Amino acid sequence: MRILLTLLGMVAIIVYSLLGATLMNDWAVIAASEMPLETTIADMDAAGQTYTTIPGFVFAVMGILLALAWGVTTLFCRSALPNWAAVSLWAGIVTLGAPAYFFTSFANLNSVGDTYFDWNAEAAFALEIPLYMLSGLAFLVVVAMMVTAVNKATARKKTSPVT
Repeated sequence: MRILLTLLGMVAIIVYSLLGATLMNDWAVIAASEMPLETTIADMDAAGQTYTTIPGFVFAVMGILLALAWGVTTLFCRSALPNWAAVSLWAGIVTLGAPAYFFTSFANLNSVGDTYFDWNAEAAFALEIPLYMLSGLAFLVVVAMMVTAVNKATARKKTSPVT
């Protein structure tokens, strides 16, 4: 069961990172400019604004590497890594995906805003909301796992015999 859950967790992190990369490199730029990507890039170049896909690729690669590292740690450090810790690490990676996404996607969307005075920031944000919501839910999982770990440790301490 742990293998299946680990594989699903790895897939979730990888999908999150690939979705984030696609959003920041293409979909959010298209939604914000309300123009085709090629037109938007040409207009940004004409306005002296930069468009780069490097942050999106870095975001995707880092997500894939983190997913692989988490998976290897979870599967091969079984005795040293309790289930609550494995879940906390997974949820921590997904939680930190939101600020990482925000900072890596900022440059392209800022360039769109500087190029088009009537750009549609709300349309881009509407596409990004699922990433932010998933990260928020993952944060709640981290908190729940930490509370569970503290409760278990407290219960063990109360039931241990006094010497």
